[in-house]
Amino acid sequence: MKSFSKLLMILIISVLSLSLSPIQKTYGAADGFPVAPPASTLNASDYFTKSQADPKNFPNVSAFSKAYPQALIVTGSRETKSWQIGGMWSKSKIDLNSAFTYDTYHYFGSHPGVDADGMAFVLQNDPLTIGAYGSPGGGLGAYPWSTDGKNNMIKQYIRNALAVEMDNWWNGSGVADDRFDVNYPNTFGVGHLGVVRPGETPLTTKKSEDVGHLQYIQLNKPLSDGKFRHFVVKWTPSVTYQNGVRILGGDLQYYLDDDPTQGSTFHIKNVLDYFKSDKVSYGYTGASGANPTFQAVALIKTPQNAKPVTVKFTDSAGQQIADPVTIPGDPGNSWDASSRRPEWIQYQNNWYQYASKYTADTPDGKDSGQFSATTSYTVTYQYQLRQPPEDFVLQKAVRNDTAGETEFKTETNGQNGDGVTYQLQYTNLTGMGTGSIKDQLDPNTTYTDGSLQIADANTNNEFVTIDDTSFKTNGTIAFPYTIPNGQGFRVRFKAKIDRKDTAETILNKASVGTLFSNQTTIHLPATTGKVIFRYVDRASDMAKPTEIAPEVTVSGDVGKHVSEINADPIRPKAIDGYTVVDQATSSDLTNATFDQASVVDPVISKDDLVVTYRYEKQMLKLTVDPTLDFGQFDNKSVDRTYYIGENQSTTKQPLPFGVTVEDYYGTKGWQLSVQQDGQFKSTPKPNSQDPNLQVAQTLTDATLHLMNPKLKRTDATSNPTWAQEDTMDYQAPVGVFKRYNAHHPDASSKYF
Repeated sequence: MKSFSKLLMILIISVLSLSLSPIQKTYGAADGFPVAPPASTLNASDYFTKSQADPKNFPNVSAFSKAYPQALIVTGSRETKSWQIGGMWSKSKIDLNSAFTYDTYHYFGSHPGVDADGMAFVLQNDPLTIGAYGSPGGGLGAYPWSTDGKNNMIKQYIRNALAVEMDNWWNGSGVADDRFDVNYPNTFGVGHLGVVRPGETPLTTKKSEDVGHLQYIQLNKPLSDGKFRHFVVKWTPSVTYQNGVRILGGDLQYYLDDDPTQGSTFHIKNVLDYFKSDKVSYGYTGASGANPTFQAVALIKTPQNAKPVTVKFTDSAGQQIADPVTIPGDPGNSWDASSRRPEWIQYQNNWYQYASKYTADTPDGKDSGQFSATTSYTVTYQYQLRQPPEDFVLQKAVRNDTAGETEFKTETNGQNGDGVTYQLQYTNLTGMGTGSIKDQLDPNTTYTDGSLQIADANTNNEFVTIDDTSFKTNGTIAFPYTIPNGQGFRVRFKAKIDRKDTAETILNKASVGTLFSNQTTIHLPATTGKVIFRYVDRASDMAKPTEIAPEVTVSGDVGKHVSEINADPIRPKAIDGYTVVDQATSSDLTNATFDQASVVDPVISKDDLVVTYRYEKQMLKLTVDPTLDFGQFDNKSVDRTYYIGENQSTTKQPLPFGVTVEDYYGTKGWQLSVQQDGQFKSTPKPNSQDPNLQVAQTLTDATLHLMNPKLKRTDATSNPTWAQEDTMDYQAPVGVFKRYNAHHPDASSKYF
C-alpha cells in the first residue's frame, strides 16, 4: 500500500504540474528537439549550408534536422560536448539595396539561468565565407576573446559582419573571457537582445568587454522558456549621397514574439563601413561554455524570396551597353527600376544618354510595380549614342514664369518686366570633374538676388539655395564637389527682363572651361518695323520679277503710318515710260492676289510688310460718247443754234456729255484736245416713210462749240494737293473745228 500510495502521489503531482504549464508536445527522440518547431513548407537545406569552420580545440556541432526539414540545429543538447560552436550560412546573398523581411522561430532551451550561452543572427562578408567563426562561450561563435575551455584565448572572429545576438547568459564576471556584458544591465536568468559588431575593435585588446555592444535590449521574460519564439528581422534601405558618391544605408529592425518593444532598430549609415559590400551572406552562429544547450531555428519565410526584376540597358539597336541589374525583394513589396537607371552610361569609350524609352513585360507595361511570388519581370531601358559628347556637357534652358510656363525650353517669349528662370545642367562627359560654370547675363536682364539654387546627388536632386556672391560678382558658379564621370548637377536662378534698348531678343550662353552651352533666346516684342515698296514690270516672270525702279524701305516705330515717316510720292511712285496697274502685299508673287493700284499708307508693325506695285508701259485711256443726241426738232431747214439737252425732258438724255480720260498715274503731265474732223450726220432710218430720212443726211456748215467746259475728278479715294493745279485753256473756233485743252501737270486720277 505504501508503495502504491507513493506511486499515486507521484502521478497526482505530475498531472498537477501539467495543468499549470502550457502543454507542448515532446519529441525526445527527434534529433534532440524538446518540442516540435512550427510547421513550414520550406526545407532548410535548400537555403543553408553548414559552417565549414573546424577549430582545433572545440567542435562545430551544427546540423540539419532530419525529423523537421524546416529546422536547423545551431548548438547541441546537454548530451553533447561542452565548449562548442555552431554555424549555418545562406547559400545566396541578400542585396541590401532592397528591403527584406526574414521570418523564423527560435528555440533557446528550457532552463533559465542554466542554459548558455545563446546564438546570433549574423550578416557577414567574411573572406572565409562559410568557414568564418568566432570563439565559444560568451563569443557566441562570432566574437573573439573567449577561451576554448582550456584557458586558450581565441582571437578568431567573423569579419565584415554585424550580429543580432540573442543571449540567454549575462557575461559579467571578473574573468577576462567573461566580460562581454559587464558594462550593461545584469540580465541573468532572463537574457537580452543586442547588436554587436564582431570586428570593430577586436584586435586592439584581449578583453572581452572591449568587443562592446552597439545596442543592448533587456527582455521582459526568459529566452529559455522551452518554446519556439517568433523572431523577425526587417531591413529598410535608404540612399544618401556625400560629395556625389552614393551611400547605401538603412534600418535593421529585430524583435521577438511579435512585440517590437522586445527588440529595436539599428541604423546603418553606410553598409560599406560594416560589410565592404552591398551584398551579404546571412546565417546563424551559436556557442556554449560549460553548459551545452540545445538551440534551433525553424524557417517560415526567407528574405527576398520573390521572383526578381531584371533591368537591362541597350542602345537603339538593342545592343547591351551595361551589365543588367537584378532587383530582389519580398512578394508584395514595391520596386522601381528607374531608381537603378543611370542617366549616362559609358560603353567602349562612347557616351550614351537615356532616350526616355523603355519596354517592360509587367502587367501594365510600367517600369515599377510590386514583386510577385511567381513571376519575374524584365525592364529594358534604351539609350542613344551622343557624339561628340562635348555638345552635351552643358545644357541651358529658360522659362517665362510670369507667363505661367512650367517647362524649360531653349526659346521663349517675354515682355519687359517679366520674370524668367534659367536652368543649367552640367554632366561630366569629358573628365572635367572640377571647375566652375561661367554665365554672364544679357544687359537686358537683371539677376534676382538670392535666387541661385543647386540640385545634385547630395541634395537628392532637390534644389536648395546656395551662396550667390561669386555669381553676382563675376558670373561664376563653382562645382559643388568633384563630379564623377557620367554624373552632374543642375543650377537655377531667376532674372527680370529689364529692356534697355530696342533689341528684339535676349541671347544667353554659358561655359565651362572652353566648352560652351547651347544658346537660349527670349523673344521680345519689336519696337520698330519696316515697309518695303517694290516696283516691278508686270510683263516679267513673277518668280523673278524685273525691277524697274529701286525698292524703297521705310523704317520707323511700330504704330506709325508710312506717310508720317516718308511723305515722298512713293506709294506708288511715278516712273517715266510706265503706268502703274495693280498691287499686292504677298511675299510670294506667283500666288499673290493683285488689286487695282491705289495710294496706300500702311501702319508700321513688328512684322515686315512688302508692297509690290506692278507697272506696264505708259498707258492713257480715252473714252468718247459715240453719239450726241440733241433731241427731236421740226424739219424746217433753218439756220439756228441747238443746245445739247435742250429737249432733255423729251429725250431723257443724261447730262452732260463728255470725254473720259483714264490715267494710271504714269504720266507727269498730259493735254487733251477735242477736234471736229467732219460734219454732223443724221442717223439713218430705213423704215421711215420719208425717203430723205432713210439715208444719213449731212448738216452742211454745222459746227460744234464746247462752251464752259468743266473738269471733274471721279476718283474720290484720294485728294492730293496737286489736283487743284488742273487748268483748262479754251480756244476760239478756227476753221471748221473747235478745240479746248485740259492740262494735267501730274497724274494720279481719272478725269472727265
